Amino acid sequence: MSVTIGSFTCSALTAQPYGYDETDTRAGLTARKWILNGLLTPSQWDDLLTVYNNWRDTRITDEDTLKSRVVGTTVNVSASGNGLSVTSVPCWFITAPSGDQAGYYVSVQAEVVDAAQALEVLLAEQEKQQEREEALRPDLGTLTIGTTVLELLKPKETYANTPQVQLTAAGNHYISGPLTASRIYDAEGETDSTGWTALLSWYEAIVQTTPGAGTWYPNTAPTSSARAEIQSGVKTTIYTVTIQLIQL
Repeated sequence: MSVTIGSFTCSALTAQPYGYDETDTRAGLTARKWILNGLLTPSQWDDLLTVYNNWRDTRITDEDTLKSRVVGTTVNVSASGNGLSVTSVPCWFITAPSGDQAGYYVSVQAEVVDAAQALEVLLAEQEKQQEREEALRPDLGTLTIGTTVLELLKPKETYANTPQVQLTAAGNHYISGPLTASRIYDAEGETDSTGWTALLSWYEAIVQTTPGAGTWYPNTAPTSSARAEIQSGVKTTIYTVTIQLIQL
């Protein structure tokens, strides 16, 4: 049996090297890993630490993995034992090398994981978390503005331009303003980049027109914030849009 990590090789293993890094086994969220348990000479110990430090010093400068969606810096791992073998699998260290002195030798432990499978697990876990958050959100329906459909995040119906309660100099209440109220949609909802672009175009066009009675007209300009999500394994940008419409 042997394990090779980068330029380091150990054949004096004290345990078989094959295993799995488990996140949620029932959901298949596992990744192949290789476990180094072995007796190393001092020079081999130094070689292993050099491989780890070189990987670590570069890996720490990589872009955030969930943002980049790529494996980034890896070390190639080969292993053989009990009739199984792999060759040059790009891996991440998941436990740094540790060692205990055993006479002349160093008893060493370290673990590496298949980087491609580990990334797959991370992205699937992120998508499941997003799905859980979506499931907990109440279904408030949609609002269509032009060709843009907003998935509403709060109830949209409310009123504006309502009568106001004022006080006289003597401290008595009186009502000022018209004895009516304007129906408005105070909308906050989600759409994609196409929907956001279409909403801006709709707004630019409608403010150049004279609306008819009973129509819904923008009372504020649309604004938005954006975040990235993984949907069905595909990265997408979700726009959270706010806009107020008033019924004339």
